[in-house]
Amino acid sequence: MDRYWLNIYERLVNTDTGFDISCEEKLRRTLFVLDILKDMGFSTTKTRAAFVGKLGNPPYKTLIGHMDTVFPEKEAEKRPFKLESGVVRGPGAADMKGGVVTALATLQRAVSEGISDICVILNVDEELGSKESREIFSEIAEQSKCCLSFEPGRENNGLVISRKGIASLQLEVKGISGHASRLEEGANAVVEIAHKICEIYQFNSANLSLTVNPTIVKGGKKSNITPNEASAYFDVRFSVEHELSELERFIQKVLSTSHIPGTKSTYTLIKARPPMPENREMKRIVLEILDKLNINLPLVHASGGADSAFFAVKGVPSVDGLGISGGRFHSEEEFALLDSFEDRVRLSLELLRRFSEV
Repeated sequence: MDRYWLNIYERLVNTDTGFDISCEEKLRRTLFVLDILKDMGFSTTKTRAAFVGKLGNPPYKTLIGHMDTVFPEKEAEKRPFKLESGVVRGPGAADMKGGVVTALATLQRAVSEGISDICVILNVDEELGSKESREIFSEIAEQSKCCLSFEPGRENNGLVISRKGIASLQLEVKGISGHASRLEEGANAVVEIAHKICEIYQFNSANLSLTVNPTIVKGGKKSNITPNEASAYFDVRFSVEHELSELERFIQKVLSTSHIPGTKSTYTLIKARPPMPENREMKRIVLEILDKLNINLPLVHASGGADSAFFAVKGVPSVDGLGISGGRFHSEEEFALLDSFEDRVRLSLELLRRFSEV
């Protein structure tokens, strides 16, 4: 990575773009990225939660990435960009400010070669489910011949050729409050939801790729009152749509009976992101290019969701994990491997060349 892109990388990592900052403010803080696209010749627009750059006409070769992180305001001040022995640390160093730099460097080389008909989308709400930006993704997906996503490469340098979808499950239990010393007068919602959580968790052994994991549990107000309500939130990951239907039937069966008389349970299951299924055409092209460039990168399947799914679900050949490789995402130990940068730019550029011929 040359000094110019290293400076951009450092500036991005040292710019807080966390979940507790508005999309408008995150876009304002990263306007310098929009200026880079303009300098390359892209016509640019700003939506509620994304920068969009276009060069040429559809069908586009579309590059996507996100500039937001999971870290709070002032995190960059607490642990700023640090490069030591080829390892970059700092908030979002891998996920995915390193990927933004990889995408921009790829675009610079592509434009210098005269490659056109490119669209780039950089959003700032991916870590919040891309609720504001999914509309622009769906719109551009209809006009795209391929999607290159610059989420980080895996710790083993892996490229991502499929991802699970994401859903959220919320469980609510209503009971009857009463004095905590008189069990017969109340219906304990916390005890009931504890049973329900354990039963639903057993679905993980159903020999499906779907996982359902309780992450937040709430219940009770005072230590001497039997709680009359409780709630639980589950993270759900799935590979194919029918797995959600099977989970829903299982939940309905679990909720049809109560362990604690007087309690009633309800649920809400919401699909947040579709899965990104493996695309045979893209897999074939990627393997051919890796062989041509003499680059050894494994192809992997990821459990985490990403915006590439909005393209894959419409049949657009998609590949993910083109950003700088790293690990320990979403933690203070997050790191990125600088020596993975050049191979990923070379691969991404060759993908743009290949899809320019289609």
